[in-house]
Amino acid sequence: MAQLQLFAEQRQHQNLLRHHPDKSPWDLLDVVNWDFTGESTQYLTHVFHSYPARFIPQIPGMFIHLFTQEGDVVLDPFSGCGTTAVEAMLQKRKAIGVDANPLACLIGKSKTTLIDANDSERLRGLARQFRRGEFSSGDSGDQNGDREVKLPNRKISDIFTPDIIAELNTIKDTLQTLCDDPSLFNVSLVALSAAIRSLIESDREEGQSRSLSLSFSQKLKGMTSSLDDLRGYVDQSNVAILRGDARYLGVSSGGVDLVVTSPPYVNALDYYRVHQYNMAWLGMDYVAFRRQEIGGHSHFIANRFRLLSEYIGDMLRAMIEMSRVLKMGGVCVIVVGNSSLEFELIESYKFFSSMAADAGFTVRKTLFRNIDTTRKYNSVGVGKINNEHLVVFEKTASPKGSALDDTFIAHVTLREMTKFKAQVDETPGSYRNGKNVSDERISQNPARLAAAMSTIESDIRIK
Repeated sequence: MAQLQLFAEQRQHQNLLRHHPDKSPWDLLDVVNWDFTGESTQYLTHVFHSYPARFIPQIPGMFIHLFTQEGDVVLDPFSGCGTTAVEAMLQKRKAIGVDANPLACLIGKSKTTLIDANDSERLRGLARQFRRGEFSSGDSGDQNGDREVKLPNRKISDIFTPDIIAELNTIKDTLQTLCDDPSLFNVSLVALSAAIRSLIESDREEGQSRSLSLSFSQKLKGMTSSLDDLRGYVDQSNVAILRGDARYLGVSSGGVDLVVTSPPYVNALDYYRVHQYNMAWLGMDYVAFRRQEIGGHSHFIANRFRLLSEYIGDMLRAMIEMSRVLKMGGVCVIVVGNSSLEFELIESYKFFSSMAADAGFTVRKTLFRNIDTTRKYNSVGVGKINNEHLVVFEKTASPKGSALDDTFIAHVTLREMTKFKAQVDETPGSYRNGKNVSDERISQNPARLAAAMSTIESDIRIK
């Protein structure tokens, strides 16, 4: 399957150039069917771990093909589970991925790991041991009861019965045998996280037996096979996955050839909430990640329009940083969908386009695509996001301000919020999403927006 999918992508890239030899890469963007209807998104290491709201690999794959050469540097400052990094590696580019989520970084590192045949056999041997039940839940002895993991206070925590907890501790104990090889250890941790995710997402009936050990074994075996397949296409990995902040990238200025990213959508998803159980069992601090998360659904409950101010400020900082690290003339692609706040439509791509000049960018293309909503995870009640825009920028100047200049960030944010308020004043309640919301509630939005605008200077500061 992986070979067929890669062959189809390579043929598509070749056909673009063959059928349109006189067109520039910019012109070819108008020829591509960005829906990629019917194409497989699950091949090679892309299958490692479920991840909410990730963009399909064909998007970064196409831009990498059109706008870079072998050896060029590709950056994704919101790298998530490493989709862009994998695609860059497959096309023999160097890749940098940055994300604040420690679990995302772990997944990204594992997906871009190259292992040899001996490493594969070591992982398969571990998978076989758990499949055969050679490690029982009692192997950890009394230690199981001594290591409590603090789980969120939610009903889903009931899934983790004493038997499941014993299995988890046994698996974690056994994985210590791989500590001598960080790459293999990371791969095994991702397999464990994927098994936990499958347990949480399971629709099995109450009382039905769950074997976490068997699920872990299957995950590890499948991931090892994917890594074997990857070795057949790539002989070296020039990938750096960094835990960091897109608002202040730890990347040198002017050394990146292409940026391709899909940042969080405002008010659409709490990534920490999706990942908190996986992170807890892997010893990661999901509470700390929550404080750093951009665009989270849970921010500013009392006045959710303050979330929009925070988001605009955060995205402007990120755009300035993307521009700073790009070479002059470099291309930046931001993939983002619409969302909503208090029944008002948020057309996020318009904010990015409007702030382009502030970051030193010129908007060259705005492309539209339909997305398969069955493959995209969004928060309940925010609205189904069934399409998105690809805003394609070229760096044509230096940013007008620094990402750390709160005065500049506040000034631009106020400008954008003022334009948004004019839209709300004219057509309040632009996105009711089929809900029976009262006119009285909608009529309060302009005043709440005005209140949010009065706190911009504090809301845009990096938390």
